[in-house]
Amino acid sequence: MARQKTPPSITALEVSPRVAKLLVATTAPFRIQRLNASTLAEQTDDPVSALRALLEAQPLGVPQVGLLFGREAFSLRTLELPSTNPKEIASMLELQLGKLTPYPRADILSGWTVIGSFRDGYTSVLLAVARKVLIEGVLQLLKTKRITPQWVGVSTEGIASWSSQAAAREPAAPAEELTALIDVDFASTDCAILSQGRLLFSHSIAIGHEQLTGAEPATLRWVGELVRLPRILLHEEIKGRISRGVLTGVTHGLEPLVEQLTSQWGVGVEIKDSLAPFAPSPTVTQSAHATRVSYTALAGALASGTPPRIDLIPQEAKVSQALQVRSKHLARFAGSLVALLVLAGVLYLERIVILRHYLAQLQQRLAEVERTSHQVVQQQEAMQSIRAWLEPSHGALEILRTVTASVDPEITVTELSFKRNEPVTIEGKAGTMPAAFAFLDRLKQQGTFANVHARSVAKTRGASAVGADFEIVCDLPGSS
Repeated sequence: MARQKTPPSITALEVSPRVAKLLVATTAPFRIQRLNASTLAEQTDDPVSALRALLEAQPLGVPQVGLLFGREAFSLRTLELPSTNPKEIASMLELQLGKLTPYPRADILSGWTVIGSFRDGYTSVLLAVARKVLIEGVLQLLKTKRITPQWVGVSTEGIASWSSQAAAREPAAPAEELTALIDVDFASTDCAILSQGRLLFSHSIAIGHEQLTGAEPATLRWVGELVRLPRILLHEEIKGRISRGVLTGVTHGLEPLVEQLTSQWGVGVEIKDSLAPFAPSPTVTQSAHATRVSYTALAGALASGTPPRIDLIPQEAKVSQALQVRSKHLARFAGSLVALLVLAGVLYLERIVILRHYLAQLQQRLAEVERTSHQVVQQQEAMQSIRAWLEPSHGALEILRTVTASVDPEITVTELSFKRNEPVTIEGKAGTMPAAFAFLDRLKQQGTFANVHARSVAKTRGASAVGADFEIVCDLPGSS
């Protein structure tokens, strides 16, 4: 019986200042296998303490993960820019960053995606801005765990993807009708405004299920923020009206607030289980209820099968990942090259065996014709001599070039002799003794000879003799 193949699994993390979440699922088909979360009772100065606690309690055991940052960790703005050129849009956004955040440009990271063009010559974009300290802290912690993020996005995009998955079998609403998707998390609420599944706007409320089930002022403030949402959309020039509301995430005990919101908006607000579209097992559902956090964004991001459009990976991390991918490709190429070299070596050895066989046959035939064989041997010896003299390090031209390059006006070479496989002998006269030794040093520096030494250097004899006679011996490389 054939063994059933296990479908590949994917892992993603969602990180906020007070919450860290984990979701593991399989693809083809998409099914949630495991989820868990770590929450902090209060805000701390350590932005990765929740993630550290989660990884210690739930080791991942995988080298790569997807990474989302919770809505409260960044600022998300909808901007309409007077251009349709991507390069011009990027330049405009770079100029706008300084005005949209009180932090220095060096302390923030940003990413953006095009929403669409709603009038000629203009483009609406969704811009995400986050402080580097949180993102770089999370990336550094994952690096110490030998985990590499495949992509880094924002949770609001995951919420929009969840809406597309949940509404896959529902009829599409008209473009002028907007859907308000309210995702209640542990310590925050993210309200995404969608048009035909496309994310137009996001409004974050720093009140989550923890506060909504506590003091009444928090519930009043939460309802008030959502009630004034239509006016915020008019101020942001978002065309359309809210015709439908969906409440998801941690919804237990929020039914009275949904009734208030329905009466204030004048439209129906549904409560939906964030995991229901994916048919989770009872064990998964029980784990989700026990953790009291929202898995809407994580489930939507993984179920979509595509990385988020807003990319928050720092440029340094992108370069590092690109180098890692390049090194993996080079390693694969090196492995393939080794295999090819082994194959080439086998073929070469086989060719050598065949050639030796042919050579034996040829030698037998040459032996039958003695005179022809003798001529061939002579030609071979002549060719070997020619090859030896044509070798750059043994050639006469190279020897002459080296000697010529080493002489100066005080040096006179009277005799230059060399034979095959024997040292080169240089005899001559120098104006002075130091000049002879300087000539010896220049010969050594040329690098042509394996060894250069003076056999004799002596003053010239005779009554009118001036200077010195020298005899220098230079060994050729490979000479005996």
